[in-house]
Amino acid sequence: MTPPRKIPLVLYGYYGFGNWGDELSLLATLRALEGIGRELSLPFAYRVIVGNPSLVPYLPGEVTLVERKHPGRMLSVLLESRGVVVGGGSLLQDVTSFRSLLYYTAFLSLAQCVRKPVVFFGCGLGPFTRKLSVKLVRKLLRRVRLFLARDEATLAFLRECRLCPASLGADPVFLLEQEEAGTSSSRLGVFLRQEALERKEVLFEGLRRLQREGWDLEFVAFHRREDQEVAESFARRLRAPVRVFSKVPEVLSYFSELSGVISMRFHPLVLATQSGIPWWAFDLDPKIVAFSAHWEGKNLLSLATLEPALLCAALQGAAVLREKTRVLRDVFRQRALAAKGELAHFLGSILG
Repeated sequence: MTPPRKIPLVLYGYYGFGNWGDELSLLATLRALEGIGRELSLPFAYRVIVGNPSLVPYLPGEVTLVERKHPGRMLSVLLESRGVVVGGGSLLQDVTSFRSLLYYTAFLSLAQCVRKPVVFFGCGLGPFTRKLSVKLVRKLLRRVRLFLARDEATLAFLRECRLCPASLGADPVFLLEQEEAGTSSSRLGVFLRQEALERKEVLFEGLRRLQREGWDLEFVAFHRREDQEVAESFARRLRAPVRVFSKVPEVLSYFSELSGVISMRFHPLVLATQSGIPWWAFDLDPKIVAFSAHWEGKNLLSLATLEPALLCAALQGAAVLREKTRVLRDVFRQRALAAKGELAHFLGSILG
């Protein structure tokens, strides 16, 4: 008996650029789709748009990586596909650059023009700094078939503007299985970005005081291309190790070895939550601020007003934050599973 022909889907996001948050979002989305395919007896084949294929981790299922630098190939796989899934991230924003927003909206608008349904799975929106950006995004979203929002602010924007069918989900990474962290470790994972250099001395002094209080610091380059230099700079001065991941299992298991996380990036906070450990984050990104609101902002730090004593004082509340984190972990996972169920219903209705 000839096996059924697999249904081609395009997966679209900020994939293949060395940021573990986006690569894990891709992995989680693919695993969700593989599960949906088995449930609905709809075998999928994936065409994943990427920057550098060498930076993409192993992915389950029948996967073809299509490089962005080959627009003709991108168009070909789009025309052959049955739809586009945007898995995780906040593609539609103009803080990185207006040019990047134009790039993403152009491809997704083209998909709509050739009658390919577009669905967003566990995604955020914004921030936007230009009125033109909001206008472009509204025009695109009016024709999106389903938007499963990562956060409450994104859902509110979609509903207030009455743009497309939408509901509240969670980041796809909450679907990944992680080990529970123990309570005996004194290891503190520190995830810095280039912005750390703006308050380098104050941050250095605060971290040195944490060492004196018994924390064992480790500096992690979560975005391999952008974070390693700053991680190594702080690690040298504080005589601490640097961690650079090379495989997905290393990333997922690492957080269970920690007792806490300090981060300037969003996805280390998701992974810390998954492992049930407390975290503290700097207010450099609206999605970090929004995520911290679930903890009443008690784990949010201001880089602009940071003082060494404030950093040390924040970590005194680790035990309370740990308990809150373990409660919220279950909430976010249930939201992610509910979003997966909605995605399954949607795909079944248009492909079954």
